Amino acid sequence: MKRSDVFGRCLLACVLLLGATASAYAQLPGAIFTTLSDGTRVNANIYSAKCGVSGVWLDGGPGPNAPQGAAGLPDGDYYFQVTDPSGKTLLSTDAVMFRQIHVSAGIISGLSGAGNHNTSFDVDHGAVTIELCPFNDTPNPGGVYKAWVTPIAQFLGDPTKVDSPNASCKNGCFHGFVPAFSKTDNFKVGSGPGAACLTVWKNIDVDGNGLRNSPPDYSTPWPVTITDPLGASNTFFTPFGTGKDVCTFAQLVPGLYSLTEATTNGSGNFILTSNRLDGKYLTSGGYPDTTVQIRIKDASTHELVFGNAPR
Repeated sequence: MKRSDVFGRCLLACVLLLGATASAYAQLPGAIFTTLSDGTRVNANIYSAKCGVSGVWLDGGPGPNAPQGAAGLPDGDYYFQVTDPSGKTLLSTDAVMFRQIHVSAGIISGLSGAGNHNTSFDVDHGAVTIELCPFNDTPNPGGVYKAWVTPIAQFLGDPTKVDSPNASCKNGCFHGFVPAFSKTDNFKVGSGPGAACLTVWKNIDVDGNGLRNSPPDYSTPWPVTITDPLGASNTFFTPFGTGKDVCTFAQLVPGLYSLTEATTNGSGNFILTSNRLDGKYLTSGGYPDTTVQIRIKDASTHELVFGNAPR
């Protein structure tokens, strides 16, 4: 057995809990996220209102902390929806055909088809932002919602209807949206108890010993993909700084999440040397897996650090 195989299996045994496999990862690249109407990011994805300029707007393309040239969504047409974080309760109130957007050059360029939601402009990277309203209040006690996009070609159901259950879905889709082909982003409206915040850092392990440098040498941006308990994934980029006050992934509700770091940030070749969660090394030295699984249990703050050494 290869040494890399041994360490990969060891990691899965050492991580908090076993769960999602590689087959759960979405086949759709790029990212979506929520912003204010002008593309301004809201700390921890917590909004003061559902609708209006201070409400929740859909954005897509280079994600938070990403360079302008970072890969965006594949060009084409998409449907979007809002649900509770479990995906079981559809909260969007208009027909699917009216929730239709077009992506060009990796960013949302506007509504398409019969789309009739309000639009604005992301001053950061030029995308068109789409108001998610109208949608109902979430039944989630923490006030958490989930925004989805899926390619029209992957949608299952009748887009002329508000809800599109499809017999062929069985348990494999949510209102016609298949998680494996969708992007999602959780957000919260209002104050009070929230959901978990996970900050992900990239530590350049210059000596390759798998231990944290002192002071740490953090690199940004570095792509990290998260797959949620439903099997939908999204890719974001590691932030600047060394604190826990920046949520790379916000509003995580309880469940098992998989996180995968890219093998490089585009500047060179690196080898993973360690994974550390909340100060505890899951692995150190050798060849740990680029994917870790973490079970979120409550509204808490966590920090995950991937250590990489230049080849």
